[in-house]
Amino acid sequence: MRPFAAAALLASGLALAAHAPADDGSAEKEIKARVERYLSHYFRLVPSDSLAVDQVWSVEKPPLWGLAVTRKQAGKTETSVYMLAKDFSTLHLGRVLDFSRDFRAENRSKLSLEGAPSRGEPDAPVTLVEMCEFQCPDCRAVVSKLAKVLPAYPGKVRVVFKNLMILNRHDLAEPTAIAARCAFDQKPEAFWSFHDALFEDQDAINAANLREKVQALGSRAGLDRAKLLACYDLKQPLPVLQQDMYEAARVGARGTPTLLVNGRFVFSEELTEDDLRKLVDEALAEAAQGR
Repeated sequence: MRPFAAAALLASGLALAAHAPADDGSAEKEIKARVERYLSHYFRLVPSDSLAVDQVWSVEKPPLWGLAVTRKQAGKTETSVYMLAKDFSTLHLGRVLDFSRDFRAENRSKLSLEGAPSRGEPDAPVTLVEMCEFQCPDCRAVVSKLAKVLPAYPGKVRVVFKNLMILNRHDLAEPTAIAARCAFDQKPEAFWSFHDALFEDQDAINAANLREKVQALGSRAGLDRAKLLACYDLKQPLPVLQQDMYEAARVGARGTPTLLVNGRFVFSEELTEDDLRKLVDEALAEAAQGR
């Protein structure tokens, strides 16, 4: 998770000229909605976290809105004071934030999904990018939860896989990723049989039996065994895996599992099925509104 910003720091030179709530109720409602949505993406909140604008007041000079914001994240609660330009251009908290930034669009622009393993309708309103590795127990857990949640959204969610290997922790992170990508390069739909089996058999796979496991999975998927093993032994997909790692670094992914739901960055080792449903529901609602 991102470290918490220093609490209650105001941009230099800003003074609260008035602490009365905003007179226009509709303006206050819009401010709360826009700021809560923006900061939820800025702080990369997951559904079990929360953020609320508690108070809104008008500042005369310079023309600003004052905001009291409470955030609950990773078991911590923090209330901070922000200053929002009345034209919605900047948001101040000891630093100036560009309030016009769309973090989801920025994240999407940093990823190339063409040629990546995917399942689901290509034109689904929600694209969920799964950044995982096959030796990560938390990835196995979230993949299992997704398998239970996503059938309730037929035609609405496309899942795209990107490799995020923790090479200094898991010795088999690279060879399992190579095996799955070799399967994909020979027959794209075979990737997902490897994906599911490598996670399901995670505890039983070791350096001594992995190559045999690759052969068995390849035979089950109807792949050419000689081509599969040649690809695996020569590590032919390494450039693609390295590109995945580069893209993960560009969006700020430092751990697994990391998900991007229509570009919304989500990193949590404790995502529940309810969290995943909320993420998909919120993305569907935003897509329906053209956001």
